[in-house]
Amino acid sequence: MLPVDLLIFDLDGTLVDTRQDLTNAVNYARKKLELQPFEVAEVMQYVGEGARNLLERTLPPSHRDQLENALDFFRQHYREHLLDFSTLYPGVREILMHFQSKQMAVISNKPAEFTRAILAGPKVDKFFKLVLGGDSLPIMKPSPEPILHVLSELNVQPDRALIIGDGATDIQAGKLAGIFTCAVTYGFRSRETLEIAHPDFLIDLILELKDIFK
Repeated sequence: MLPVDLLIFDLDGTLVDTRQDLTNAVNYARKKLELQPFEVAEVMQYVGEGARNLLERTLPPSHRDQLENALDFFRQHYREHLLDFSTLYPGVREILMHFQSKQMAVISNKPAEFTRAILAGPKVDKFFKLVLGGDSLPIMKPSPEPILHVLSELNVQPDRALIIGDGATDIQAGKLAGIFTCAVTYGFRSRETLEIAHPDFLIDLILELKDIFK
C-alpha cells in the first residue's frame, strides 16, 4: 500500500452523479433557444471542461452567437436545480470517512459556486480543506496549475498526493503535476477512454482506494 498525505477528488462522475441535473439545465437552455432536447448520454459527451465549453459544444453552428444567452439560461436553471437528482456515488461517504485523517481537496472544472453547493447538499463539504472550481484560477484541468496550487496551499509534496477522477483531464493534470493518478470507471467516461490516458490505477469502485493507499 502506498502512503499519501493528500487525496484530490474530481466532482462530477467521481464523487457525485450529476448527469440528470446537468442534462436538465442544458435542455432548459436549449428550450429557451427553441432547440430540441438532448438525451443524457449525448450531454455527457461534452461534460468535463467547464460550463462554457459544455454549452458551446451543445449548440449548433446556427446558434453559436447565442452562447452567452445559453450560458445565462443554463446557470439560472442549474443554480436552482443542481441537487434535484444528483447523489453521492456508492461508497463515497464511507471512503471520505476512512481517509478523514488525511488532507483532502476537490478540483472541478465546474464553477466554484456550483461545486461548493453540490458538496454542501449531502454534507460532505466538511471533509475538504480546499475546493477549487473551474473559475477559481485563471486556468483549469487538464493544466496542472490547479493541482500545483493545492499542493502549495496544503504544503504537500507531489509524491505524497493522489488525484481521483473519471476523465482524461484529471489523469493528464495529475501526471503533469507529478502526483499519483487514479481513474474510476463508474463515471462519465468509458473504461477504454480511461485506459488510453494511462492512469497509475484504474478502479471500478471508489472503496478500492482503501486497498491501494494508506
